[in-house]
Amino acid sequence: MRALVTIGTAIALSACGGAGRLAPERAGQIAMNSEVSGILTETDARLNDGSVYQAWRFHGTQGQMVQIDVMSSAFDAFGILEGPAGNEIARDDDSGDGLNARISVALPVTGNYRIIANTYRQGQSGAYTLRLTGAGAPVTMGGGGMTMAGTVGQIVRGQSVSGRLTSSDARLADNSIFQAWTYYGQAGETVQLEVLSSDFDAYAVIQDASGNVLARDDDSGERTNALIRYTLPYTGLYRMIANTYRQGATGAYTLILR
Repeated sequence: MRALVTIGTAIALSACGGAGRLAPERAGQIAMNSEVSGILTETDARLNDGSVYQAWRFHGTQGQMVQIDVMSSAFDAFGILEGPAGNEIARDDDSGDGLNARISVALPVTGNYRIIANTYRQGQSGAYTLRLTGAGAPVTMGGGGMTMAGTVGQIVRGQSVSGRLTSSDARLADNSIFQAWTYYGQAGETVQLEVLSSDFDAYAVIQDASGNVLARDDDSGERTNALIRYTLPYTGLYRMIANTYRQGATGAYTLILR
């Protein structure tokens, strides 16, 4: 075992060796809604591809939306989130700004999670910052603890998802069918939401976590596709909605968040 050392902002790190690793793992704790700094060196533990990493642990709650940013100007950042059982939950390379990594996900269970701050390529090293932000409990409506109507999944920036609107889906106030994808955004962040379909006249809506409409669009994209560019007013959960312009329309769609 390696003696306690410090990385960045005086965070105490303990080392615990792992099977197949070339060096002891340096691991610390990170609090929700905080950031820590570290320096990856050639003496750090390595993943199977030979890239160096450091691990940070936090406690999360089932259904909690979290965003993990691994940021560096010294190397192409890579991030991995592992669950309480050691299983991989998500990984990312460049969903953040530039070559920074960003993971946005709803935690599947309550427990202790592990964030791997890593380099995309073997042989890279240098200083980095890790930021962990969370939005508390799952989005609910009323007081019944139910997931907000129409929510079908989570989306991260730079991702494209596909879905199909059917007559059994949730409906907006005008009785048009919709599906919602949750996104954890930052205050001042400008996002672009596109809803595309060859089956119906696509309509896009951005809602806040309570379901209030922040922006909407019909045909600003190509042909009858919808496109919204919007600057987010707060840090937290948003709902990116794939909708139809006409009541009763159904079919396949693609939703893109940039």
